[in-house]
Formats: sequence, C-alpha cells, structure tokens
Amino acid sequence: MQSRAFSGLPIIGLLTLVYFIAGKFGLMLASLHASASPVWPPTGIALAALLVLGYRAWPAIFVGAFLVNASTAGNVATSLAVASGNTLEAMCGAWLVNRFAGGTTAFGRPQGVFKFALAAVVSTIISPAFGVTSLALAGFADWANYGAIWLTWWLGDATSDLLIAPLIILWSIASKRRWNRREAVEVGILLLLLFVLSEAVFGGWLTISAKNYPIAFSCGAIVIWTAFRFTQRETATGIFILSAIAIWGTLHGFGPFAEKTENQSLLALQYWTAVVTITAMALSAGMAERGRAEEALRESEARTNLAANAANLGLWLWNIPGDELWVTEKWRKLFGFADSEPVKFDRLLQVVHPGDRERMKQLVQHMFEHGGEYESEYRITRPDGSTRWILGHGSVELDERGKPAFARGVSRDITKRKIAEEELRESEARFRTVADSAPVLIWMSGPDKLCTFFNKGWLDFTGRTMEQELGKGWTEGVHADDLDHCLEVYGNSFNARQPFTMEYRLRRNDGEYRWLLDNGTPRFASDGAFLGYIGSCIGITERKLAEEKFRLVIDAAPNAMIMVDSAGVISFANAPAATVFGYSLSELIGRHIETLIPERFRDRHAGYRKGFLSQPSSRAMGAGRDLFGRRKDGSEFPVEVGLNPIHTTEGLFVLASVIDITARKQAELEHERQNIELVRVGRVAVMGELAASLAHEVNNPIGAIVANASAGERLLAAGKIGTEEMAELLADIVADGRRAGEIVQGIRTMVRKGKARRSLVQINDTIDSLLRIVRAEALGRNVTVTTEVDSDAGQVWGDPVQLLQVFLNLAMNAFEAMTALPSNALCLVIRADRNENGDVLVSVRDSGPGFPSGLAEQLFEPFFSTKAEGTGMGLAIARGIIEAHGGTISAENFDGGGACFTVRLPQAKEDNSQAA
Repeated sequence: MQSRAFSGLPIIGLLTLVYFIAGKFGLMLASLHASASPVWPPTGIALAALLVLGYRAWPAIFVGAFLVNASTAGNVATSLAVASGNTLEAMCGAWLVNRFAGGTTAFGRPQGVFKFALAAVVSTIISPAFGVTSLALAGFADWANYGAIWLTWWLGDATSDLLIAPLIILWSIASKRRWNRREAVEVGILLLLLFVLSEAVFGGWLTISAKNYPIAFSCGAIVIWTAFRFTQRETATGIFILSAIAIWGTLHGFGPFAEKTENQSLLALQYWTAVVTITAMALSAGMAERGRAEEALRESEARTNLAANAANLGLWLWNIPGDELWVTEKWRKLFGFADSEPVKFDRLLQVVHPGDRERMKQLVQHMFEHGGEYESEYRITRPDGSTRWILGHGSVELDERGKPAFARGVSRDITKRKIAEEELRESEARFRTVADSAPVLIWMSGPDKLCTFFNKGWLDFTGRTMEQELGKGWTEGVHADDLDHCLEVYGNSFNARQPFTMEYRLRRNDGEYRWLLDNGTPRFASDGAFLGYIGSCIGITERKLAEEKFRLVIDAAPNAMIMVDSAGVISFANAPAATVFGYSLSELIGRHIETLIPERFRDRHAGYRKGFLSQPSSRAMGAGRDLFGRRKDGSEFPVEVGLNPIHTTEGLFVLASVIDITARKQAELEHERQNIELVRVGRVAVMGELAASLAHEVNNPIGAIVANASAGERLLAAGKIGTEEMAELLADIVADGRRAGEIVQGIRTMVRKGKARRSLVQINDTIDSLLRIVRAEALGRNVTVTTEVDSDAGQVWGDPVQLLQVFLNLAMNAFEAMTALPSNALCLVIRADRNENGDVLVSVRDSGPGFPSGLAEQLFEPFFSTKAEGTGMGLAIARGIIEAHGGTISAENFDGGGACFTVRLPQAKEDNSQAA
C-alpha cells in the first residue's frame, strides 16, 4: 500500500471536519429517510483518505460519521453503529483496492479501473447493512421500507466511491505532464462545451422532451473527448463537473432523469453517473496505457537503433508479397543507397558481388520454401567501386498457407574481420612453414588441454600422422615410467597458466626411447584471454648419458660433493655428503643449501653465494675464514669447501667439495700446544745463559745502591751533605733499584708465561741500556764496542725488557763468536736507524769468523746451534719475541769477516697506534 506520511492530529482534525461538512451536505438531499441520501460524498472522501494517507486515518472517518449521524437522527447507539459501518466500509474498500487494483495506481490501466469499481460496489454493502439495520432495530426506520432505504444508501455510497475517490486520488499525485499553450486552449474549450451541454441537458435550456430523446448521452461525447486527449486527472475532473451540474438540474426537475419523487430522480441519475464514470475512466486508462506502450516502443526503437548503430548493424524488414524493403539509415550507408531511393530485392541483387549473386538467389529461394532463420556472408560492390564483406542474419515467417509473408534481419560490415581472418590464415601458414623447418619438435594445445598442432619435426621423429597425435594421442609415445609425472606437470602448469619445463622419454620412429627437454609457454590473446600452450622439445639423450657418467664419478669421490643451482637448491649429492651431514640422499635433494650452514652464518651466506655467481671461478670458499657445517642433528663441525662453477643448458650450477677437517683441526691444536710448551721450555733452558750475562747488570745496580747509601751515611755523619746532594743520591738509588726489578720481572714473565707488557719504547734508550749492561763484559773481553745510532732512530710499541733481552742475546753471541780472535781484532758495532718505509732497524755486527754458509734460516730454528755447548734456543726465542712485536730478524755474513744480525720493528707513528 502506498500512503503519505501526515502530521498526526491536525490532519485527523481537518479530515474529520471535511467529512462532517460533506456528510451534512449529503443528508440535505435525503428524502426517503433522514439518514439515507442518494448522494453521499463522505464515502469517496473516506476511501481516498485511507488510500492516500494510510489506514491510520480511520479515526477521522469514525468521528466524522458519528457526529453527522448523532446530529441528524437516531440515538448514540445508532450513531455508533452507523459510524462503525462507514469506517469498516472505507477500510474494507481500501484493502480491496490495495490488494487487487494496485492502490493509488489503479487508474493507470483499464483492468485497474474495473477492479476499483468492483471493490467500490462490494465494499459499500457494509455501511447500509450496519446503518439501516441499526436504525430499524432502534425504531428509527420502518422495516417495510428497509429495501428502498438500503438501496438508496448503497447507491449513494457506491457512486461516491466511483466519482469522488478517483478525483481526490488523482489530484493528490503529482502530474508529470507539461502543458503547452495549445493544450491549455483545448482544455478551456472542452470545459466550456461541457458546461454548455450540461446546462442544455440538465438546466432546461432545450424545449424538446428529455424523456423521449437520449440527450443525456450527448454530454458523454465531451467526456470521451477528454479521455482521449488528456489524462485520467482531467477526465475525473470533467466527470465531477458534469455530475455536479446534473445533480443540480435533477433536483430542480430538469433533465432526462427527473421522476415523480426526488429520491427516484437522484437514484436514476446516480446509475447514469456510475456508468459514465466507469466507461470514461476505463477509456482514459486505456489511452494512458497505450501512450505508455507507444513511449516504451519509441524508447525501445531508439535503443535498438542506438545499439545497432554502435554495433555497425543495419536493420531491415521485407514485405515479401509486396517486395518492399524497410531499412534503417545505417543499412543504407552500409550498402550505399541514397536516403530517398526505394529498396527492392532486385535492386539489392545488383549491389551483391557477381561471384556471390547466384548463391544469394539460392539462399532466398530456400528461405521462401522452408522459412526459419539463416545466416550468410557475401560481398557487395559500393558505388565508389570498393568491395565490402557483409554478414546477413535474418528469419522468414510464413503465413497460414505456408507462403512467405515477411522477413526481418540485420546486416553488418565484416570486412575488417575478413581481412583479419585472411591475415591470420597467412600468419598460420607462415608459422607452419617456420615450425616445420625448425630443428626442434614443436607442439600447440588449446584452452581445453588438447593438442591441436605438431610440426613436421615431431611427426618425423615419432613416425606418426597428425591425426594420431592430436588431442591426447601424443601420450601414447611417452615412456610408461614418465607418463604420470609428465601429465602431472602439464596439468598443474596448465591450471596455473604458468610456463613449465619437464624431461621425459619419447618413442622414436625406430622404437627407441629418447630423452627430450620440453619447454611449454602459455599463450594469451591481446585482450588477455587464455588460448592454450605452445612448446618446443630438444633431444637431451647425450646429455643424460653424460650426466649419468658425471654422477658415477661424483659418487665415487671420497669427499662430500654437492651440486647447487643458482637459486641455492641442492640438485645432486653423493653418498659421502649424506654421511657427513647426517641426511639421506632423498632428504638432501631439493633442500636449500643454507640448511647445511649454522644459523649464525646463514644471513651472510646468501650474499657470499650471490657474489660467487656474479664472478664464478674455481676457488676455495671463505678464504681467511673458519668455515663450519651443520649436521641434521644440529651439531656443527669445521669444513673446507672448494667451489667449481658448472655451466649447463639449464643455467649455472655450483659443485661444492666439502671436507670434514675436525681431525685435522684437533691435530693442529695439539701441535700448537706442543710448540707453545717447547718455547716455554726453551726460555727456561736459555735462562742460565741469560742469567750469567744479566748477573753483571744486576750486581751493578745493587753495588751502586750500596755505594751511594754508604756515601750518604758518611756525609751525614760528617754533616757535610746538603738537601740537594741527598736528593741526587736517593734518586740514583731509586733508579738502580727499578732497573734491577725490571730485569728480574722480565725473567719471571718469561718463565711463568705471563702476559706481555706493551709500552712506547725509544730505541735510543734501549741501546743505552744495552751498552750499560755489556760494558763490563766488553772490558773483560777487551772488545771495542762502537755505536752508530741515529739521533731520530724512532720508537716502537713493545715490551722493553723482552727487546733488551733480544739485543743482549745478540751481543753476548757476538762476544762468544770472537773468543778465538786476538784482542786487537775484537770489535762490536751496534747500529740503529730507519729504512725507506720508516721501519726501525737495529743491527749487531761482530768481527768474528761468521757462521757456515747456507745456515742463515736454520740459525733461528729451535734446538739448532753452531756452538757445542749451546742449547739452540736463544735465537729461536729472539725470533719469537721480534715476530710477536710485528717485526723480523735476519742474519748474514760479511765479505770482510764477521756476522751481522738485523732486527726490523714497525715504527710507532702515534702513541696509541699499536697499543696491545
């Protein structure tokens, strides 16, 4: 139900007032009984209110009806009964109209008008049944007149529903009509004519007897004219005006319905009004429906023409018996006909290309004989001489005698499609030529996975025909062991629309199976539509044999061998690899190489692998780094890895040789431990020699301490020493004590393997300390000691005691080397300067016989000595100390006699450049 929202009590109050006033007006025309009027406008007002405003408006109807009847005749009970009947009548009528007639749209179709009239006739039975019965029971109506009163009541209500309700409903709906000046003039003329004729018929203007002539129907012509020319709203308005004038004239005794009594006259008038209303409203609805149908047809034709023009379609309709062709403007443009040129079938045949003209005649004859639909492609020659391809589609309908009546259809220019098809055929021919001459096997499939083409190379290889291979026939030649895998790869890739590569064996024409590498690629149209696959196959039997030999060789290798593709996936591994890493071979194949690397190194390995692939070469992996592998159980072990790039048709692979060096590492650690222990033992062994030499220096500071202390005591006892002299004596005592302590601490550090001390050492100072230590020894041996020390000999970072020990060892060796020489030939030269790189050089040269040639390197090896009583550890320890300081020590003989030992130490450029 369609209803309008209304604002509560004000609308209810207004509707009650309108109902009351209309009711009072209706009862003014009551003559048979005070409560029964043949003209009762409130019924139509009530029905229209419920249809427009909704059922919520019923209280206004009930209150208005009660007030009208309570102020007229009867008592409160009869007034309540009449009000209940009127209200129920309106609600029942509204429900019937909403349910069966379409509600407020009932007047849009003739069927709706008749259903509305039927609902009005049926629903108005309720009010007279309630009203007349209650009045009769209360004694306010005579039972003898029950039928006449009931009929008057019912007819007044029914006519009101037919006349008043449509008028209110139609004027409550916004009109879409836009009036022009011509229509406004026409409406004015109609209203004037309607008024004149109504006055003439019902106003007593005519002198002829209205009872002897049907002059009342002359007014119907104006109403019908209104129904034809205008909408239902204007028609309902005209009927209302006509009815109002007719009621007025009839009440004054004029018109064809004037009877003996006023009630009879109005009843006859209402019958006539009901008939005219139903007829005019149904006619107006029919005209409106026809208008809508014509508008829909125009819109449909417009859409059809628009669609046909957009699709480049020419529409035609052929009246076959009259040989008349109706065609659209687009059709004329397609065929080159002028706008005003008549189109006949013979004229159309003149346009058809001579090569297709006879076929066109045969097709038309077949259509005439059998009817039905047809489709054909033919050429036409346009006025400019150009040839165009036309696709015609149409149908022929036969009459009741089986003769062709008319045909309809469309024509479309398909020249571009024909050109494209020809180009496609030429392209396919070129493709077949190229494919057949290609040195590979080529195949194609459609979107249904079935193969549609095989080139000559394929057919020659298999020795089968195209028909045998098409569809799924090609699978008959695939080796039984490879077929399931082959179909699985093909099906999965096909469903995903992705390229694929697979290897399988295909039976050759001599019955031998040969290995093929098949590469398939999906095909797509320009609009993205999937067309199928195209693939090419190359023979890889020789490669497979080579791979098998390669596999046998790798399997026989004692080391773990793993081959990885460019993505880092293991494609091959031998049995030792499975043993080393704790996996089975099936578990290794397909696993990512990073799985075999400890987690703490995995994030860096991808970068190392990428760097190798960018510059592949055979080399050891991780030069300068300790490499580790990871077993399946998570344990780690040291490895050595050799990398070898392998270039194949499938891309770059890397063959890695992996060696577990756990045992070697353990042996190296044991060897290193033993060497450290030997060095410590050697230091202890040489302690005796060093202690003998150092005893002089230790005794010297101790003797100096004693002498200074004794001198201080004597001077203090004599009272001849001042504060300044005492400070100097004490400073000398402290310096001699510290020097003795450093010598002792150095020996303890060497013996106990303590942590070496590092400090900034001035080479000049170290040479001075060396000279003080060896001075007494040199005097005792009559050795002349000469120094050539550069004033800027430099500074180094190191342990001053250890460096002093090295230089002292070299000096003592020089003294012993010159034992057999005469005293005038004993000479020791100590030099300190820097080389061109800025390194500090300290050399100790004697005048002795030198060392045997060829032993320059052996001199520094442990336990090697040229002296019968020597331990062979002194120079070895000296080299260890110097190398620990980042330097070198070397020995050489001079032509003039004597040996020279040179120590090179890195210059300390900054105070903290080499702090340890």
